[in-house]
Formats: sequence, C-alpha cells, structure tokens
Amino acid sequence: MRLQSFFLFTLLALLTAALPARAEVDWESTASFKSGTTPLDLASSLNGKYVFVLSKGMVNIYANDGQLQGSIAVDPAFNRIAVSGLDLANLEDKIFLSSDTSGQVQEISYSFIVKIDTTGAPFLGAPNAPVTLVVFSDFQCPYCARLAPVFEEILVKNPDTVKIAYKHFPLRGHKEATPAAIAAVAAHKQGKFWQYHDSLFQNMQQLSPQKFQEIATSLQLNMEQFNKDMADPQSMAIIGKDQQEGVGIGVKGTPSLFVNGRTAKDRSVAGLQKMIDEELAKIKAGK
Repeated sequence: MRLQSFFLFTLLALLTAALPARAEVDWESTASFKSGTTPLDLASSLNGKYVFVLSKGMVNIYANDGQLQGSIAVDPAFNRIAVSGLDLANLEDKIFLSSDTSGQVQEISYSFIVKIDTTGAPFLGAPNAPVTLVVFSDFQCPYCARLAPVFEEILVKNPDTVKIAYKHFPLRGHKEATPAAIAAVAAHKQGKFWQYHDSLFQNMQQLSPQKFQEIATSLQLNMEQFNKDMADPQSMAIIGKDQQEGVGIGVKGTPSLFVNGRTAKDRSVAGLQKMIDEELAKIKAGK
C-alpha cells in the first residue's frame, strides 16, 4: 500500500512539474473585413487563400485580404457551408451546402474566371474572334501532344469565332521542355511557331539541342538568326512571363485550358465546344 501511494505521489509530482506555470495564448488578428451581408456560416479553403461566407440565398467568396472574388446564388434554405479541395492532392474545389430544416444537401464545383494576357502569343484562328481558347502547354507533355487534332476540329467548327492562343508552361521535371520552348520562341520570331510546335511534338521522345537545329533547318529558318534568338535572354523572359502568369491564375500542370478565362475541365471536342457555345450565347445576349 505504501509502495502504491509512493508511485501515485511521484506520478502526480511529475505531472504537476510538466504543466506550465501559467497558460497564455499568443495571438494576433491576421484578417478582418465586413462581408456586406449577415453571415449564416462560413468556411475557409484548405490553402487559406479564400473565405466562403454563406448568407441567405448567397455564397460570397473573399480572398484572405477581404477582396470579394465572386458570388454564387443558392437556395435560401441553406444555412451551413463546408468546402474541400487541395491542389497538391489534385482534389477538385467544391462547396457543400446543407439545410438544418429541410435536410437538403448540395455539392457545387467552382473555379474562378481569370484574365489572361495573350498579347504577342502565337495563335491560330481569327485574330478578332470573340472566343479565345488559351492553352498552357509543355513540349514534353504527352497529354499536350494529343490536343492537336482536338484544336484542328475546333477551328474547323468555329472558323470565325474562336482563336487558340499558346502559352509556355514547361515543367521542371521535363529536362528538354524549357530548351524546346526557347527554340519555339525563336521560330515564332520568324513566323513559324506552329510548324515548329508540331515538329517538336512529333519528335517529343528525341528532343535535344541537335534535334532543335534539325527541325529549324527542315523548316528553312534563317539559322544564324534562329541561334541568335535562342541565345537572347528575351526569349527566356517570354517563357518566364507565361509561367508567372500561369502560376498566378492557378495553373498547376499541363495542359491547362481556358475558354474566355473559364477553366476547361473537359478537354474533348464536345466539352470545349459546349463552353464555346456558352460564351457565344452570352455575347449574343449582351452579357
């Protein structure tokens, strides 16, 4: 009994010694803003970039600096909100709404409409087309290579209403992707981007400095100018600008497609045509 009491006393002494002398919380307010509506519930994205405020009949999405990014009209019965989505795990961004009274639950997929600067970018189609399809691509990306026939069919279907613009987004894991992009920029300066683009994808498994020269020669480029442009830091700056813009609008991999700034999740001809038709309908309606 004495031994048991001794152990209990010793344990209590150790636990007491482990406790801090006083419990305080070090904190600071990192963000504060007015939502403009009466919040019923709110949630934060897993990356901490966005706050979702649910009010009666509306979900307002704010950046963490309080700037309103967009709004979604919802059923006024919803009074609870949760969000999911994690870029690193390739989990789609979704909003989940529920109602305490009706028991209704709704799942909403969302993405932001972004502005993309296509000034000077290589393009196919009508220069002043009302719909611009932008592709962020990598010359060692097999999925990017498969888009060529898709784009060809899209342009056949929409000769006057769609422009396809190319943006460079070489991935770090692809050794020859950046040199290939530089070579494509040099070819673009001689008006042969798309021919060079096609040849790069056709020779995707054999890309090398020698292959870049061979393709340029086969396209009858001015080789002295081609090599000069490849060595020009401005060529790399063009690629860097595209990459920076891509990261800024949420591009994580290739190919990433946008139709008038809307993320294209379905990269099939049917999926892209559906988005194109929606954009044309908006324009016709004056929206």
